[in-house]
Parts: sequence; structure tokens; C-alpha cells
Amino acid sequence: MSRGWPTSVDRAQREVLPLNLALYHAAREYPGGVKAIAAVYGLNATTLQHKLSPTQPTHSPNITDLEAILGATQDERILDAIGEMVGAALWVRPDACEARDDASLIRMIASLQKELAEMLDSVAESTADGIVDAHERAELRKRARHLMQAVLALELAAGEVGEARHG
Repeated sequence: MSRGWPTSVDRAQREVLPLNLALYHAAREYPGGVKAIAAVYGLNATTLQHKLSPTQPTHSPNITDLEAILGATQDERILDAIGEMVGAALWVRPDACEARDDASLIRMIASLQKELAEMLDSVAESTADGIVDAHERAELRKRARHLMQAVLALELAAGEVGEARHG
């Protein structure tokens, strides 16, 4: 891992962000940005932009804003941020657990093995110098969270394939 100070965009890809930054990045990367989300949900685009800005300490998003941004973007960083707020709770999308047959189940297992290998590489790289800084710990936490989510998805999918055979 790089020892340089991560940019906001780099941090958004590698760490579980605080909720306000997760909302900001999700809305910013959504096609059409904040204006598109505001238009779909009937919100004032300027107000929403101010609420999401990390440099506007006097404004903050409310539950309606959260619902609009999450509904429009379906951004996993928002769900990760909420999970982190309640003690590293995990979430799994039901559509990620669909395995209709043995072949799709095997693909899920292969994907899980790839994620595990990437995490182990990341741990080796982070600990190679004997120092694990805050950014490296945050990245490892995020990788571990996503690995556990993949295991849960695999468990649900395996159960569904088994039910389909016996059901």
C-alpha cells in the first residue's frame, strides 16, 4: 500500500467512509450528480448540494436526503457507513445471493476465493514494514467487511440451490 496521504477519491474507494462523505461521493458519482437526484426526488438541488458539501459545516443531510441518495444511487459505501455506525454491522443484497445451479454457486466460490487472496495480499503488504497506519487499517477493515458479506451471500445462495433441489 502506498504510504502517501490518500486523496478524498482514493479514500472513498479504499475505506469505509463516514456517512456524510459516503453520501457526498455517492451523489457526486451518480450520473447527472446531485441535480439528477434532486430532480428525481423533488428536492432543491442547491440546498442538497450545500447539505452534502464537506466544506459546509452549517448544513447537513437529513433522513429524506439519505433516502433520496441511497434510493437513486444504491451505493454500497452508504450501507457500509451505516453498518460502521452500529458496530460494524454487515449487509447483504438479496440479488447478490442468487445462485440457480451448481455452476453459479461455483462462480460465487471463485469470487470469494479471489477476494480472500486480495485481502491476504493486502495484509502482507501492510505488515511488511512492521507498521500498519490508520489508512492501512481502514482498508483492511473494509476488505474484511466485504469478505464477510461475500461469505453470507454464498451461504444464502447455497441454501437456495439446496432448496431448489429438494423443494
